[in-house]
Amino acid sequence: MKYADVILPLAVANTYTFGIPIELQASIQIGCRVEVQFGKRKIYSGIVHRLHDQTPELYEVKPIRSLLDETPIVTTAQIQFWQWMATYYMCTLGEVMSAALPSFMKLESETYLVMNEDVFLDEVELTDDEYMVMQALEVRKEKQLKQTSKNKQSTEESPKKNEA
Repeated sequence: MKYADVILPLAVANTYTFGIPIELQASIQIGCRVEVQFGKRKIYSGIVHRLHDQTPELYEVKPIRSLLDETPIVTTAQIQFWQWMATYYMCTLGEVMSAALPSFMKLESETYLVMNEDVFLDEVELTDDEYMVMQALEVRKEKQLKQTSKNKQSTEESPKKNEA
């Protein structure tokens, strides 16, 4: 099997190795964006850093989910420059990649909350946080999980501002 070391847009020290499915082996190139699963549920777009035949020994390899670009969006010279930047600025290659690429080129999975209209909820039995989420979902039928966390934080902070 062929493998690809992929730069992920995360503050992780190394690249990670993914298996290249047979149908992608002829078209995948260094510098192309690929869609990969990292962890149990997170999906990211990463940049192919290196192609090789060495099976990793420390972890089970997951396959690349898809090839997002037919041609490389980053050159080998740019990747080498990113490596220099990561060393010089004492950060990770993923952090440099995240700063270098525009946001529309970075794929990251997101979690959305949706109200299940078929389930009856007794509002008396809900915690304060659950009630706030339910109220937000009644106003906006779909809510991104990050937005929910921010709303909770801002409501927790607002009483402190009023006390002063």
